[in-house]
Amino acid sequence: MFKVEGAAVTSMQASFLENWLEATGELLIGEDYFPFPKAPGESPVLIADSSPSAGQSTHARTLYQTLLAAAHHRVEITTPYFLPDRGVRDELLRARERSAEVAIITPGQHTDHLLTRRSSRRLYGELLKAGAKIYEYQPAMIHTKTLMIDGTWCVVGSTNFDHRSFTLNDEVNLATCDPRMAERLHEDFVRDLSDSTEITYQAWLRRPFYERFHEGLGWILERQQ
Repeated sequence: MFKVEGAAVTSMQASFLENWLEATGELLIGEDYFPFPKAPGESPVLIADSSPSAGQSTHARTLYQTLLAAAHHRVEITTPYFLPDRGVRDELLRARERSAEVAIITPGQHTDHLLTRRSSRRLYGELLKAGAKIYEYQPAMIHTKTLMIDGTWCVVGSTNFDHRSFTLNDEVNLATCDPRMAERLHEDFVRDLSDSTEITYQAWLRRPFYERFHEGLGWILERQQ
């Protein structure tokens, strides 16, 4: 849902070409596929693609954890699948220790993976206790994948906040430190908050037994990744 122009397009094309070559064995070349832009874009842009890594140090993980580690004022996350592993959760907790506001929007009842949502809710506790704000979007399934840091850095792309995206999947993300884009995404975030329900720590403690049972199943499946 973003239009990209300028030199960043070449990096995005290169990421697509790599996946296309792997999937089909066909190498795409020529100006039809790479019409190199003559004018630069208006924003400084970084294209970060990721492929499975034995060391689990993909570009996506490096990008997200570095930005989280740099946050001092505000972290805003929207994700359809919120299953951050220990390293990412620690960065979110450290952001709270630096007094940064942490706000996360995840799906409510309208989700295409119920077990994933239940497994996600298992992880709310320590974040809520540390003062992070977690909201569940109510009107429909939400599939937005954005990260905003301190009103300056923002990331959009295919990466979810889960172990698979950070270590196993092919992903591509666009990151920029353009405050104008960050402000525009912040406006969308605030609008989505108005359609979301905040989950408090006390409400999380009172979640029913059947949810806790599903959380246990989700934990077992996570261990298999």
